[in-house]
Amino acid sequence: MSMLRFFFILVLVFILVSMVMNQSISSYIEQKYHFALYPQNDILKEANSLKIKLEQIRAILNNEPVLPNDETQNEILQNNENNDTQAVSLTLELANEQNASFENENLDLNESLSGENLDEVIKDENLSFIDNTKIEIKQGEEFLLIGDSLMQGAAIALSRDLKELGIKTTDLSKQNTGLSYKSYFNWANATSQALNSNPHIKYLVVLLGINDPWDIKKAGVYYRFNTPAWIEIYTERVEEIIKIAKRHKVKIFWLEIPPVKKDDLNKKAQILNQIYSSEVLKNNEIFVNTKLFFSVNDAFSSYIKDENNKSIKVRTDDGIHFTPSGAKEISKLLLEHIIKIKE
Repeated sequence: MSMLRFFFILVLVFILVSMVMNQSISSYIEQKYHFALYPQNDILKEANSLKIKLEQIRAILNNEPVLPNDETQNEILQNNENNDTQAVSLTLELANEQNASFENENLDLNESLSGENLDEVIKDENLSFIDNTKIEIKQGEEFLLIGDSLMQGAAIALSRDLKELGIKTTDLSKQNTGLSYKSYFNWANATSQALNSNPHIKYLVVLLGINDPWDIKKAGVYYRFNTPAWIEIYTERVEEIIKIAKRHKVKIFWLEIPPVKKDDLNKKAQILNQIYSSEVLKNNEIFVNTKLFFSVNDAFSSYIKDENNKSIKVRTDDGIHFTPSGAKEISKLLLEHIIKIKE
């Protein structure tokens, strides 16, 4: 009987924790697997508010400011969006109008996104150029590194190489993140907080996007990848990062997503790269080309030739991430833009 009671309590605790953490769990699953797990209802919203209260109690006990942390802020915003039925209704109206006005545009776009047509589009929008801009780094100026798992790999080499030059770095890279799922992780908030807390940061290095070629959910409405509405929302999120950096007088190095092995993902990554390059160059920031150095005959390759004409493996077997040698090559691409001033 005691064993049955134990399992009953265990199941009950699991259910309660799942309810209290429903927003965090749902955001993670939506980010990683691209579907919503929890239905939206008043009970789950109230349960999630309990988590927020517990976070505030923890802050009080630890003598911390009773302000929502980044995750809690996202949850509050998400709850506000879901609670505001007027806003959702208006968004649905706007979405319908957009769908109607963009119908012909989307048809042409979808045709261009199939087979050879997409290859031609990407070829016409070739981003393979080299920006030779050199930035003089002064003593005491620091770097902030943000991005997904690609940046996590690159950040190890970047931090080491910059440290050898006497330059400090703050690495915020986090796997399974991007700009599409702000409810899971908000890079604008994280970047703003980092720059507010450290005035010595004068340079921002960005590498993300591999988790982003999916539908965007905003105010309860899903926008399909690469439709005009999706592009507008995503571009606004890129602009948001750039505006935060500019407000703090921070220079941006935005790294291009290098070619990946899977053809479909590679084509989608090129669409993101076009958005990045357009916004970065428009704002007179530096867009760091990676395609030229991580491809052979303009296509993905796990191996490249180094300066000694020796073949080195730069990508892992998943065809996405960097090997330690690949991370070192990424670091070299950034260092080519840097001139350290001795004082």
